[in-house]
Amino acid sequence: MQEPIGMYRKSRHDDELPEIGLYFEGRLNPENRWVKMAKRLPWQELEVDYTKHFKSCGRGEVALNVRVAMGALLIKEILGLSDRAVVDAVSENPYLQYFLGFKHFQTEPPFNASLMTHFRKRLPAEVINRFNEKVIELARRPPPEDDPSPDGGDKPAPDKKEPEPANAGTILMDATCAPADIKYPTDLNLVNDARELTEQLIDQMRKQQANPSPRPRTKSQICRRRYLEIIKHPKCSVAKRRCALRFLLNAVRRNLEFIDVLQHQTDSNVGVVAEQIRVIHLVHDQQREMLDRKSRRVEHRIVSLHQPHVRPIVRGKAGRETEFGAKLTASLGNGYTRIERLSWEAYNEAADLQTICERYKERNGHYPEAVLADKLFRNRENLRYCSEHGIRLSGPKLGRPTKVVDSDILRQQLADNSARNAIEGKFGQCKRRLGLGRVMARRKDSSETVIAITILTANLIRWEQDVARLFFSVFPAIYRKVEIEENIEIYRMVA
Repeated sequence: MQEPIGMYRKSRHDDELPEIGLYFEGRLNPENRWVKMAKRLPWQELEVDYTKHFKSCGRGEVALNVRVAMGALLIKEILGLSDRAVVDAVSENPYLQYFLGFKHFQTEPPFNASLMTHFRKRLPAEVINRFNEKVIELARRPPPEDDPSPDGGDKPAPDKKEPEPANAGTILMDATCAPADIKYPTDLNLVNDARELTEQLIDQMRKQQANPSPRPRTKSQICRRRYLEIIKHPKCSVAKRRCALRFLLNAVRRNLEFIDVLQHQTDSNVGVVAEQIRVIHLVHDQQREMLDRKSRRVEHRIVSLHQPHVRPIVRGKAGRETEFGAKLTASLGNGYTRIERLSWEAYNEAADLQTICERYKERNGHYPEAVLADKLFRNRENLRYCSEHGIRLSGPKLGRPTKVVDSDILRQQLADNSARNAIEGKFGQCKRRLGLGRVMARRKDSSETVIAITILTANLIRWEQDVARLFFSVFPAIYRKVEIEENIEIYRMVA
């Protein structure tokens, strides 16, 4: 069920804790994590971008506000649920309903699960990244008592030039791949899927005709038999595999010719059908080119018919030399992650170092003191850039290793390698805990939104940890009491 595009009414942002009418006459616990997170998040920052998808006139059904849209996407990633499970969880949990901004508890589903797709369309990755920057800014903001007074400090004279601030801070940067939810692609499987899809399109177009013409000879049974001869015997020779691939490519080309004739008769060159035909043409041309050149490489190679934007990303990792999805470069500073670059095409992440450092200076007013990255970032251009701006780039020197290694330099390299594990751990958290290891969205823009939401969720978890750490540092006696009580309970369980 698609939500109609109608008017939009701005939501009221109230800080009071409502009395949600529960069956047991209860009140919400103000210390609940969803209640705390709802108060900390700047929901109004998304309102302007979200309202662009609606008409400005006062007609039409009032759409769900941005807090419901963004909150539902966050619940999905934090709890690791599907779209349908999100609706069920919100219907059962009053804290989740408060997180979405509802004033009264309701047992009926607040929205249909199909609207989750529209939420991802209306909140693209650029909007999520801007919201992530606002969250990081609020998380790193010092307490009010630590803020400098606006009238307390001595202001420099307007005609006196301020000196260049010294470098400070550390950036951790690395690249990873967000694999898409597709089966492992092979040339034979991909071409056979294209053949079967063309046969389905032929049958659909014939049904649209008032007087269907005789079905063209697609030789589906013969093609299926040739395909199974190779699939059931994976150790067959390369010559047999290439012969079967050429046979299937000829069948795809013949089916595409039949489709062109049927398109002129039915005038169905619109919508999803036209996009599918375009993708099949590209797959046929790419596979034909690689077959004729006896090569395994081609530019913008398509590995999935249903997700043609997915590309193979060569990573060289143990067990996963090639992954299929989007490649992203991320930076980590003070425990918070930013997406610096997101692309579906393979690229060299070493070129992003200078861009990341310049963005760091725009945010903080100075360059970082150190950049911790792997050896791939340590090329001559980056070394020259870091030397000009006084930035220490981790890693060994270029060229042959020296026979005598300074102990201080070796100790610094070991410390940098240990500190750089933080960004690897962040990738592990996003992939194992938050679903970045398999992006279930199928559209290109929706997949980018899911990736951005995952990084935002990781920062929200870090923010919650920092708040708890600050609380226990201010009240150490409470932390000690909780620790003693937990030890007593553990002792009782063991006894």
